[in-house]
Amino acid sequence: MHKRSELRSYQTRVADFLYENTEAFCVLKMGAGKTASTLTAIADLIADDVIDHALIIAPKRVAHLVWPDEINKWQHLKHLKYEVLKGTPTQRKLQLATIQLRQLTIIGIDNVQWLLDTIEDWPDDVPIWDCLVIDETSKLKNPTSKRAKMLAKFAGRFHNRWGLTGTPRPNSMMDLFNPVKILTNGRLWGKSFYKWQKENFYPDPYDWSGYKWLLHPHREAPLLEEVSTISIALEEGEMPDLPELSVIIDQVRLPAEAREVYDEMERKLFTEIDGGEIVAVSTAVATGKLAQISNGFVYDMAGAAGAHQVHEEKAQWISELVDELDGEPLIVVYEYHEDLAMLRRLFGNDLPYLGAGVSDATAQHHITEWNNGKLPIFALHPASGGHGLNLQHGGSRMAWIAPTWSAENWDQTIARLHRPGQGAHVMVHVCLATGTVDELKRLRVLGKLSAQAAYERYLALRSRVVRSSAAADTDRPVAS
Repeated sequence: MHKRSELRSYQTRVADFLYENTEAFCVLKMGAGKTASTLTAIADLIADDVIDHALIIAPKRVAHLVWPDEINKWQHLKHLKYEVLKGTPTQRKLQLATIQLRQLTIIGIDNVQWLLDTIEDWPDDVPIWDCLVIDETSKLKNPTSKRAKMLAKFAGRFHNRWGLTGTPRPNSMMDLFNPVKILTNGRLWGKSFYKWQKENFYPDPYDWSGYKWLLHPHREAPLLEEVSTISIALEEGEMPDLPELSVIIDQVRLPAEAREVYDEMERKLFTEIDGGEIVAVSTAVATGKLAQISNGFVYDMAGAAGAHQVHEEKAQWISELVDELDGEPLIVVYEYHEDLAMLRRLFGNDLPYLGAGVSDATAQHHITEWNNGKLPIFALHPASGGHGLNLQHGGSRMAWIAPTWSAENWDQTIARLHRPGQGAHVMVHVCLATGTVDELKRLRVLGKLSAQAAYERYLALRSRVVRSSAAADTDRPVAS
């Protein structure tokens, strides 16, 4: 049981900032301890009779596992009465009916729409409106999503509105609009995204689709200055020293037959495998198909025939890596269900994993077992384990079957190991199939390029390969 005196100095500073501000945006690096800081501020406000209750919205597993764990971990917080709303709608409604008996209501972001529909007609003197905490505001960055619009609609009913994040603008400055809109109830940047967008951005003249907007160079500094008026972040040197982090890119080459399948899909957006036609109806779908082929399989369009195996290169890679580690604990990050199926074929059907279909009780058991050093291999999907979970005590090795498309998922998932409390050099292995969209994904997350810039770089690389191949086939030089 930790004592309040064990809070780091910046955690106390964050708690004080939250206590003093009804609108607050906490931008803290992953592993900085923002949950404990927030709970400390809530406990102090309750003790001083400023609020009676706080509603906490977080990614599902963070809501179900991390927040309760932090409440029970700290001596000055363990008195807080809380309830995690989960289960069927009927069960959640029964839990909600006892709100007067507790000080914290915690809910996964997947149930926010249901919650707001349920409390829409509640009077303003019900304590649920005292304080709203949104853990990981990047989950609400899309201003057109139904739950984001609904939450913005109700924002003004909450007396305090606090947002927490380690990735405030995972893709662009536009990702900040909706969180800021909710936290300030439109006071800072207004309530119309499209009006704000036109004032601060302009259409990319090279994007024929009309979807890409670029920030006016003279608007970045004013926007950052405006959002800083409600923000707190770590000062230089405040974050505890983290261990060394190394990212190791391991390349594999597609066998000739798999290369032919890949190139055919890339050229014509369709190919044939096992006598069945695999058709990609758009370039976006084709990109997904190419990612599947890079990993060693491809789903048919209808899903009726399941996955067609294309190659075993990545299966061999992960098998050899596990052999090399000789029992050293390893987290394996997978993307597709078929990737997980491949891992279970290699390491047993009882391979523990954190992903779709895993109950909270099972997830908590796996996390505890991992942190106690009892799991040699633990499979993880970024969508289920990319935010908030503490996995730094069970090992320091991570392996990605393929690079991810999302820079946010990349940073957040690695931060499950690379965070305070990790005592070893963190080593992240990434398997990259050369000459495939794996290279595009790598440019996106490791090169820190925009999606457009990464795609242009990838096309340039691929066209060079195609020209070289054509030269070899014809035995004639090709102009560079």
